[in-house]
Amino acid sequence: MPRLLSLAIALLLAACASTPGPPTQPNDREWGLLSADYTWIESLRKGQPAPPANASRKQTIEITLANLQRIEPALNTFIAKTSEYYERTRDPCAAQVLAREKVIMGDHYFGILSRYDRALQEYRTALTIDPQNADIKQRIAMAESRRFILMSSFVAVKNGMKEDDVRRLVGLPREDWIKQVVQNNRVYSVWIYPKEDGGASAVYFDNGVVYHTNWNAAAPPAASGSK
Repeated sequence: MPRLLSLAIALLLAACASTPGPPTQPNDREWGLLSADYTWIESLRKGQPAPPANASRKQTIEITLANLQRIEPALNTFIAKTSEYYERTRDPCAAQVLAREKVIMGDHYFGILSRYDRALQEYRTALTIDPQNADIKQRIAMAESRRFILMSSFVAVKNGMKEDDVRRLVGLPREDWIKQVVQNNRVYSVWIYPKEDGGASAVYFDNGVVYHTNWNAAAPPAASGSK
């Protein structure tokens, strides 16, 4: 009897040892399920309200953030499942989707929030996942060029230009780097741009029209501390 018991245990252990784990190669079954989830997430994304054409920048940011919050739970679950599948199988289809989601988030930071450093983080992560993607490389170059204001771009900003003209030339600064005050029914605002040396430049508007620019609006920290 003990010999039979030992044989049964040995057979059970052998069966357990030979039980296959999750697939380590790309496979249609798992990717099909993930694709269905992604299609659903895309439908959720497309169903979110778009900012109206006349929305202020503040309204656009608020609507965008609210839309992201609504789809975040489903998206986070999908990203976790897809990441696990990709790490296990290295399926290029999963890599493209994961990289695409990083690009989408980077685009929000770049085009809406003007957080260029954060956009760069997202784009660079996307490139590590999909290293041959030329579109991602182009986005990285764009974000790099907007991190700091260049004198060659700044000098093109002239008195009399409107806000849209300045935006096209040097981009929008972060929301918290735009200061505004209303006096005598006139709106005065200043757009502040960081420089590579740690200082800042500024463009001043009167009712949306440039009336002054200052390349050295703020000195670099070291220079400020030495005074």
